[in-house]
Amino acid sequence: MNIIEKIRSSGIESAIIVDDGYDDIPQVDELAEEDAWDSFFDDSLYGENFSRIKEIYSDFNPSDREELKWDQEFVTKIWNSRESIGDLLGDLFYSYENKKGEISKYLKKVESTLSDLQIEYTTCGRDFVDASKNVDLIIIDLFLGIQQTDNDRKFTVERLKQVIEMRGNTPLPSIVLMSQVSSITELAKGFRMDAKLYASSFRHVKKGELSKTGLLAEIILTLATHRSDSQLLSGFVETWERNAINAVKSAALALRKVDIDDLLYIRNMLLRFEGVNTSSYLLDVYDRILQYEIEDCQDVLNAALAIDEISQDAPPLMISNDRDTYSIIEKTLYVNLTRRLHSSGAQWPITFGDVLGCVEGGNKDEQSIFGGRTDLVFFVASPECDFIREGGLKTALLVPGRLVDINPGSKFKIRAQNTPVITIGDNERFQVEWDFSDLRTISLEYAVSNIETGCINIIAKFREGVALSLRQELLNNIGRIGEPAPVPRSMWFKAVIYFPSSNKGYLHKVELADGIEVTGNILIPRSGSYALMVFDSNCEDDLRAALLELDPDKVSSKSRNNLNTLKDVENIRKLFRTGLVFDFPLTDCKAAGLVDVEKQAPSSDDKKPPNTKVGTIVDGKSCSDIKSVVSDKSGVVVVMYVD
Repeated sequence: MNIIEKIRSSGIESAIIVDDGYDDIPQVDELAEEDAWDSFFDDSLYGENFSRIKEIYSDFNPSDREELKWDQEFVTKIWNSRESIGDLLGDLFYSYENKKGEISKYLKKVESTLSDLQIEYTTCGRDFVDASKNVDLIIIDLFLGIQQTDNDRKFTVERLKQVIEMRGNTPLPSIVLMSQVSSITELAKGFRMDAKLYASSFRHVKKGELSKTGLLAEIILTLATHRSDSQLLSGFVETWERNAINAVKSAALALRKVDIDDLLYIRNMLLRFEGVNTSSYLLDVYDRILQYEIEDCQDVLNAALAIDEISQDAPPLMISNDRDTYSIIEKTLYVNLTRRLHSSGAQWPITFGDVLGCVEGGNKDEQSIFGGRTDLVFFVASPECDFIREGGLKTALLVPGRLVDINPGSKFKIRAQNTPVITIGDNERFQVEWDFSDLRTISLEYAVSNIETGCINIIAKFREGVALSLRQELLNNIGRIGEPAPVPRSMWFKAVIYFPSSNKGYLHKVELADGIEVTGNILIPRSGSYALMVFDSNCEDDLRAALLELDPDKVSSKSRNNLNTLKDVENIRKLFRTGLVFDFPLTDCKAAGLVDVEKQAPSSDDKKPPNTKVGTIVDGKSCSDIKSVVSDKSGVVVVMYVD
């Protein structure tokens, strides 16, 4: 198979050459700084010369020279009339025409190569977006403008991004970037990143080298060889990016169901026992919810599977100086340090998975945990839960690690005891060799004082899976492995509310308006020894009105105190804020109390919060005869039906 057949079999059959050298009319910014403007306007002030320009551009007024220099219509008309008014123009178009002529010889080389490769092509200037929407190959100038300014480069990038976005799910074109500037190799790196292109579908060439026999043809052949693989990779990333945005929307939709009262329940039922700030906890929870939504997308999974088909024949690295695989590895190993520095609220300034290092230049104190060494770091191996419980940990377990330079002479063997990369100080990268036989400890007091004074730095934090893997290597099956505290379990319910009737043996139903139901959630903390019944606010107004209007004389005298407790606006409000607490699990019925937020909360989450008994919770599904499990002194009877 010859080169033409190989290129055609890859799908490259059409191309477009994009260069401002193909523009027929100069742009205003390409002429605005020309000195010849002054003599042109001076010579056109009066008489016949004024009339000649007036015929070309009826609104011509020499006194508006600055405005006219930036008027594209005016520039276009005098350009098109340059043969008839050449004596007035002087050197106004000289630089433009000269540069255009220089560019033309390079463009002829490109055209000739495409013809030899039997690739159909078109040519276009700055307005190339629509003309590029279906082509397989784009050969484009870095600076779409004679001035070769950064604005010209940005213009090229933005237009090319429009082409890529416009193509949607269709295969993306291969790109060859060309320029006369000697720094194109360095500029191409930024261009590729700005335009969101993969190196395998992108090459660059200096225009002065286009005369080299076969150079451009070889570049196109390389792009053709890896075209399908590059499209698989770009297709995956585009699919991931698109669906990640949709996943954010889905996650946000779910998370908007979590409101202030939910945060208060989580904090009061869980986090205050853990000593963790609500903000820190929610950041962790939200991250996991977003990941869950992304994992739900079948398109992403299918696009990822396609990557398995990428050939083993990797393309040559034409822009290798912007590749940084260690940066990718680090992002998979470590939590972003900005996130790590967000206060969790725990009393310990360190936590499970942290990597501790000495100050820049090394800690010279032989008595410090670093012993005067500059090549030592420590992995914090104590379980997460021990750090966040007040009084739960007096000393933390540390695993020492030796920093090893990353260089061609280093051993790169992958082992469980090694971490492949860590960045310290001014972007210095090392490997870490952990020594699980030399365990150390650090006290809370020492950690606090040395971190505050800067003698110890938290230089990194491992992601959970990485930290757990290291800890498992240390402990094998001994000890606990810390995990994020689970969100309190919840169950949705509907309920009907009664009071023991003054007519013995009967229940008096609290009537609500048609269509109004009492609903809510049962929240069960980690211990599972009790639960909270919290009512939905959508029935708050109706239930408040019904309770306030309830006639005490219709209620059993032994339950009137309970009714009177609830015939209080603030106590009714608690039903929708802090809820009713009862022993769990629920068998038939359990006493229910209105949570007293004013009283001191218990010190552990296995004890019910202080409460004032007001009634009884009944499981409507398991109890077929409600009257048989309640009595005249049951207070408010909430018959619950869990969905």
